[in-house]
Amino acid sequence: MSLMNNQIHWKYVYPIGLLLVMLADGQISNGLRTLSHNSLFLSSHLFLLGLIMGSLYFSKTYMVTLSIVLGWIFDNYYYSILGINMVSLPLTVLLIYLVFEYVEPSILSLILSLVIFITIMDSSLFLVQIVFKLIYSDALVFITKQLGPTLLMNLAVVILFSYPLRHLIKDR
Repeated sequence: MSLMNNQIHWKYVYPIGLLLVMLADGQISNGLRTLSHNSLFLSSHLFLLGLIMGSLYFSKTYMVTLSIVLGWIFDNYYYSILGINMVSLPLTVLLIYLVFEYVEPSILSLILSLVIFITIMDSSLFLVQIVFKLIYSDALVFITKQLGPTLLMNLAVVILFSYPLRHLIKDR
């Protein structure tokens, strides 16, 4: 009974924590852009890491529903345009479940999948923003000024937190 109560407890705590991580991601990203004098557009993806870790513990229905709600909040808070993250986050969560259906979760598979998910998510957001003329940029600038530095920074963060992440993966 206590295990079930603990699981129910985490179903309520996890979304609040993920929301706080989402807000922190925005602040971290803006702070890093300011530090680079807007020459690099680093995006923190702790939120995406939280979605990956949540997919190891919670049901697909719960995570997809949560990603839709958090995508709606994200779109309202950052873009004031609904749809971009309301669609991309649930699709990313479904892709996470698909990948970890065939790949045993480990720290190495987490690092590799994070590279893939960041690339897919940031590239799809870039394409949607280009198509709807929300930004004016080209692929070379996106790859060199945003995607490359973002991948390097997020890899460094995951490697830094690899010890506690390894235990979370093992304890699931």
